[in-house]
Order: sequence, then C-alpha cells, then structure tokens
Amino acid sequence: MRLAKVTIDQSYVVDLDDEVMVQEAKNNLYEDLMNAVKYNELFQWIELGNEDPTLKPEDITECLRKEPDDG
Repeated sequence: MRLAKVTIDQSYVVDLDDEVMVQEAKNNLYEDLMNAVKYNELFQWIELGNEDPTLKPEDITECLRKEPDDG
C-alpha cells in the first residue's frame, strides 16, 4: 500500500511581526476561497501529494476506508 495526502493548499508568506500584514493575508485567503467556490474553481486547488512513507493505513480517515464485504 502506497500512501499520500490529497490537500488543498493556498498560502501567503507574511512577516509575523506585522500584524496588519498577517490579517490582510487572512482576508485575502478568505476572499480567494469564496471566489473559488463562487466560480466553481475550488477543485483546481486540490492536489495529490507524493508518496509518504511516514503515513500509516490507520491515518486514513474512517469515511474513506473500505467496508469489509458482508458476503
């Protein structure tokens, strides 16, 4: 079994000492997200990462795990 993460990644680099910049970046991310939803572009943000040997099968969220066959 090869494991990797599917992620949504959008970010801004900020100066942690500049609270105004940090807040503006948060606002920009919010606006980016709202526009991506509004214009049906959010799927373009979703990326498949590289195989990660540090991940374990138990890291897979329960909703994605296959149910055993009842038959």
